[in-house]
Amino acid sequence: MMKKTKWLGCIFFIVVAFIVYYPILGNQLLDFWDDQWVVMNFYTDAGVSWQNLWSILTTYYHGQYAPFNEYLYLFLHEAVGYNAFYFHLASLLLHIANVFLVYWVLKKVLALTVCENELVNRYLPCLTAFVFLITTVNVESVAWMSASKILVYAFFYLLATVSFLRYIESNGEKKHLVWAYLFFISSFLGKEQAVTFPVFALLLYWFLGYDLKSKKIWVTLVPFFLLSLCFGYVTMLSQLATGSGALSSEATYPLWQRFIYGCYAFCEYFFKCLFPIRLSYLYPFPSVVGDDLPGWLYFYPVFIVLFIFFFWKYVWKDKMLMFGVSMFAIHIAVTLHIIPLSRFAVVADRYAYLSSVGVAFLLVYILLVWYEKVDRKWIMVLKAIFISYLFYLGVYTNLRSRVWYDTDTLKKEMRELLRSRDDFKEKEEY
Repeated sequence: MMKKTKWLGCIFFIVVAFIVYYPILGNQLLDFWDDQWVVMNFYTDAGVSWQNLWSILTTYYHGQYAPFNEYLYLFLHEAVGYNAFYFHLASLLLHIANVFLVYWVLKKVLALTVCENELVNRYLPCLTAFVFLITTVNVESVAWMSASKILVYAFFYLLATVSFLRYIESNGEKKHLVWAYLFFISSFLGKEQAVTFPVFALLLYWFLGYDLKSKKIWVTLVPFFLLSLCFGYVTMLSQLATGSGALSSEATYPLWQRFIYGCYAFCEYFFKCLFPIRLSYLYPFPSVVGDDLPGWLYFYPVFIVLFIFFFWKYVWKDKMLMFGVSMFAIHIAVTLHIIPLSRFAVVADRYAYLSSVGVAFLLVYILLVWYEKVDRKWIMVLKAIFISYLFYLGVYTNLRSRVWYDTDTLKKEMRELLRSRDDFKEKEEY
């Protein structure tokens, strides 16, 4: 009976995924929004050969290094040409696979912590995975083919996490650790955001109740950290190849401005994951390098200070809340521009992909705790609110998937947004 329920649950997730994301299967490759060089390039056209595979693995391309993502395009093109349907289907299937891996990871984590709350044990993994499945901030990663590197890196990252948890569960069986190393390396070869894995592994040790002063723990983690440092340097070199990034002499914002932008980006990512409203494909910096920052940006460091105060006063006492907040913070940290990045956007929806799991975890956990504490008469209200929230996410995700049909539909949204802002300014001046 239990096995049948699990299979029905899997089928339900897959059906919901296709209902929510089916518009992307009719979408085009975006000829004037990076797909024309990220997806359709001479590496993809060259076909499968040892020489081409090696060239992809050893070459920086347009300031990027994501060979495993390029392999995805290469093998798809070898099989079906540039048929957009199959490219987008591959993205959707990768997203579904990541959803199941998120469930698997959380199920394993809760089993290893021996969580005594039966409601949390039973519903937290599946509901968190479901919110992750339909959350609208992830549409860019799934619907934009050039962003598939996010899906690729997350897939191997989650596999590395599963292997690492198996290593812990087996009390140090080396084969699981070897798989964790291999999947970690594969994740970086998908996208550089994988460098956060050692810190996440440290968080897992803490959450599972291990003594972080233990020599055995650091013998396990030090190779991950050394690999991560190497990967970070490789990323900087790839950006330097186009004259940008932390190692270049390119003009950039001073450190104090990058700190303020980091606070702004942290808040934006968190609230876009939790309450996706008026999402866009482009969020330009509010000021250019060398100019003063807009006054409203200074609110965000104050907000972060208040957040840290609240965090230490209340969140630290609850390991589950701490885990959710930390999972979000760890996976978003490298995108906050504290280290100069070769990016022209202050935030980008796709970078919140794995971080959104932490936000979903927080949301579901808080709702489950409230569910146990509220009076029975309020339970139906709580259920109605949560179901309405899920319905909103599903509908908005479906609508947002349509925006990515082609370059015209994508840029139409920006034109309408700019027009509405201009109209607002004119009314304000009047």
